[in-house]
Amino acid sequence: MFANRYDNQIEPWKAQLVTLRARRYGLAGPDLDDAQQEIMLDVIAFRYDESRSNGATERTALTALIDRRLSTLRRSRRRYEERFHSSTNEQPIVAVEEPEDEQSLTMDVRRALEMLPAEDRQVCEALADGRSIREIAQQRACGWHTVRRQVARIRQRFEALGLDGWLKEGA
Repeated sequence: MFANRYDNQIEPWKAQLVTLRARRYGLAGPDLDDAQQEIMLDVIAFRYDESRSNGATERTALTALIDRRLSTLRRSRRRYEERFHSSTNEQPIVAVEEPEDEQSLTMDVRRALEMLPAEDRQVCEALADGRSIREIAQQRACGWHTVRRQVARIRQRFEALGLDGWLKEGA
């Protein structure tokens, strides 16, 4: 098993968590091994900081990291396959993965929102309620430039997580 190569660098429960989460995402065989290799590097680099954890345990924070990476890997693979098949003008014989459903994307967005600082979450909620940037600025007693910078920062975080499909242009 892949995790055995890292036993001296990583606690066994962390390697088991990666395997468990990857299997829940439907990975098996070579796909599971590839995902483990990519994600283990992030797990090794992961440093739990209780002061920045917002009350989450180390396991919860690590699970969130693993799930984000698995979602990103799944989206990257699907995009690659779509580009490959569109360039060859052939339909895939067997679908490697089922398309990600809306519920799964909703969960990804919820996880992303939970990781945002409280101020950014409030801006997201106000935008979701249909408020304009100027209205949010008035409500928060700050300039609209400040709110626009916050929105740009939120957009960057969503794009980094591969959730840019949820962002509307001009927002």
